[in-house]
Amino acid sequence: MSKAIQIGTVSVLPGEVKRGAIEAGADMAGRPYAMPITVVRGVADGPCLWINGATHGDEPEGAFSIFLALKQIDPQQLRGTVVAVPAMNVNAFTAGMRGDPLDTFSYDMNRIYPGKADGYPTERIAHAHWLAMKETGDLQIAVHSGGEHSYLAHMIFASDNPVSLELAAAMGPQWPLVFRSPVGGGNPSSMMGSLGKGGITVELGGNCRTLTRDFHTVAADLAASYLNVLRHYGMIDGTATYAPAWQQGYQIALLAPATGIFVGNPDLPFETLIPQGTPLGVIYNLYGDVLAELVAPRDGVVFGLRSRPSVIEGQWCCFFGVIEQTVDNLISK
Repeated sequence: MSKAIQIGTVSVLPGEVKRGAIEAGADMAGRPYAMPITVVRGVADGPCLWINGATHGDEPEGAFSIFLALKQIDPQQLRGTVVAVPAMNVNAFTAGMRGDPLDTFSYDMNRIYPGKADGYPTERIAHAHWLAMKETGDLQIAVHSGGEHSYLAHMIFASDNPVSLELAAAMGPQWPLVFRSPVGGGNPSSMMGSLGKGGITVELGGNCRTLTRDFHTVAADLAASYLNVLRHYGMIDGTATYAPAWQQGYQIALLAPATGIFVGNPDLPFETLIPQGTPLGVIYNLYGDVLAELVAPRDGVVFGLRSRPSVIEGQWCCFFGVIEQTVDNLISK
C-alpha cells in the first residue's frame, strides 16, 4: 500500500491528491499534448474509479461535475483511488466541438477508442488514455450529454457484464434507465467491459442547460451520483441509495422527416412512459407551414430531444427508449 501509483505524469502515495497529465505527442512548439488528470488516493486499499469527461468536446458536464465531486472527496477518508479526467479530448473541448477540428480522419474519440499508438492524432490520444486506464482502473464512468444540439436526461448505457450493470445501479435513484451495450471496442466503457471490468456511459444535460442555475443543477446531480458510487463500493462512509428497479430495453433514434424548424411538444415529459402515437414535435418550413409531425413509434420513454431548432432531413430529433423489461437484480447480493 505504501508504494507509489504512477498514472501518466502523476506519482501518488496513500493519502495524497496529485495533479498531472496523460501525454501523447507534441504541438508545433514542441510542447507535449497534455490531458489533465487529478488523482485522489485514499489511505486504505479499495477499487480504482476513473471518471472521464468530455470525450466529446461540446459536452462540459463531465468537467464541472468532476470539480464539484473532488471538493467532497477527502483522501484521508477514502479507500481506493479516484482518477478524474475532466476533458479527455482537450483540443475538441477548447474548440467547443464534438471532435478535434484539426483531425478530420478520427474526429469522434467515442467511436475510435482505444485508438492506436501509430494512428491518426485522436487515435493516439485515445490510446495513451487507454494504456493508463486499463492498467489501473477497475471501474469507469464516461460522462456525456446532448452537447450543442440536444438535451439528454438520466440515461445509462452499461457494458453487457454484471460488473458494469452493478456500477450503473450504484449511480443512484435518479437513474432507472439502464440499457445494455456491447463490449469490445469503440468507446471507453465497452473496452473496460471487454476486460471484465465495470464500464458505463451516462447521459445528462446539454448546452441548452449550461446557463447559470441549470448548469449547477446538472453538475450537482452528476457529482452526487459519483459519491453514491463511492459509498456503494465502500470507498467512502455512508449508505448508498438506489432506484427501486431498473428499466431495460433498446433505443431508437428518431430522425427528421423534413428540413425546417423543429419545435418540440411543450408538454412532452422526459423519462416517463408514454403511449405510441404521442406527439413529440413538429417541423415547420420558413413560411410557417407544418411539414411533418414526429410521434412516438412505440410505447416507451423520451430520454433525449433536439434543442437546436434548425434541422436537416435525416438529422436526429429524438432518442426514444423502448422498455422491454423491468428488473430489480442488478446489484450482487
